[in-house]
Amino acid sequence: MRAPLWSCDDVLTACGGTIFDPTLTFKPIQDIKIDSRSCISGDLFVALAGGQQDGHHFLDKAAKAGAAACLVNRPQNNLAISQIVVSDTLMGLTSLGVAGRNRFGGKMVGITGSVGKTGSKDMLAHVLSKFGHTHASKLSYNNHIGVPITLSTLPADYKFAVQEMGMNSTGEIATLTAMARPDIVMITRVANTHSSFFESMDDIAAAKAEIFQGLCKGGTAVLNLNDHYFPLFAKAAKKSGAGRIITFGQHDEAEFSLMETLQHGTGMTVLAKIFGQKLRFEMKMRGAHWAQNALGVLACVEALGLGVAEAATYLTTCPTPKGRGDHMSGSYQDCVITLIDDSYNASPASMTAAFASMGAHPPNIMILSEMLELGSASAFEHDALIPQINKLSPRLVIGLGHAMHEAIQKLDNKIIALKAIDTQVALTAFKAGVEDGDVVFIKGSLGSKAWKIRDAVLADLTINHSVKRPLKNEGNNHVT
Repeated sequence: MRAPLWSCDDVLTACGGTIFDPTLTFKPIQDIKIDSRSCISGDLFVALAGGQQDGHHFLDKAAKAGAAACLVNRPQNNLAISQIVVSDTLMGLTSLGVAGRNRFGGKMVGITGSVGKTGSKDMLAHVLSKFGHTHASKLSYNNHIGVPITLSTLPADYKFAVQEMGMNSTGEIATLTAMARPDIVMITRVANTHSSFFESMDDIAAAKAEIFQGLCKGGTAVLNLNDHYFPLFAKAAKKSGAGRIITFGQHDEAEFSLMETLQHGTGMTVLAKIFGQKLRFEMKMRGAHWAQNALGVLACVEALGLGVAEAATYLTTCPTPKGRGDHMSGSYQDCVITLIDDSYNASPASMTAAFASMGAHPPNIMILSEMLELGSASAFEHDALIPQINKLSPRLVIGLGHAMHEAIQKLDNKIIALKAIDTQVALTAFKAGVEDGDVVFIKGSLGSKAWKIRDAVLADLTINHSVKRPLKNEGNNHVT
């Protein structure tokens, strides 16, 4: 049994807090939670206030769920749980995260980028866990709340840690990287995913480059040689004292160079060159974008002094993250279908990457929600999808959201384009249009709730792992 993450004295020292009722027994802390509904025995419930909710309204629920203690700035009387009082609970959580990082003796990898950072984080954590105890941010815990949670739950004796970092404004990553202080930094790529928050792509890239401000002296930068902003990132890395830059990408001059992907029924074979030496490995994911980020992951492994060839074998067992391109086959309404679930997020870059990955087996039905946070570029970016969809030539496209509604009106006449006002209407249209043998692709921004359609379809889908629809033109997906 592992030692507790935090003792009472440790928490008080880290947060500068006080105990509201010293007569209550302080139980050791095993985890940190900000949602009372997920609290279990041994948790520290942090009562954050903001938006439409205030965690102080749920202290009793956390106590009844078995939480060990609560971090509060407004303590309550007659509460049968230890309350640690601080002036600001978010600042208290942040201080706890900083203390967690300070006592960590292993190696920290920080990952950012406009697309692919969560998937890369998951892949790297999966691989590193084969070499030693590894801690990584849960889900997409990559902001001013998620990063402190991840760092505050980091066991001091673990060997590796992987921290994802995101941003919606200038200076945000600078703050996060100052907490995480990575030994290695990986940037996946910059894409037009934050247009509503920034005036230009240059501003987005500059904000991502802030991650080097926290890079430990002599650390390593892992950079995508295909990215337009590679020179900017390389310069920022050197200026921050990076001792080494390792390149990856679909580029002959990259040290971790993607040569080719061969897609098949259970995933893909990746052919690469690592420092000029050929390497072949399998992945459950499909698409050159996954393969390219996998090489970035292997570059991080090399920077840690671990075996790249051995690490590549572990990528074979890495599962596709939920909502990021997983393929499921089964029976639905007396039809055998294959569902491609890419419902977690949507941006111009991720749409293009997903469409490219399906070139060998195009979908018959596409359910697409509008891409969010594109600002004034929204109409242009949605219209740019139309030639790509036309090339895939699906039978039916169901669109969600005004911007997608406007765009799909421009599809080829042979494609049935339906505008759904909500997810229920989209589901009804799908049920009416699905046919035996269909490949069904669902993609949308998390806020558009495309995942609700995914969940509804899965609820009525009888999964049969032996059912595999033959892929059209199954074989090579050459990388150029």
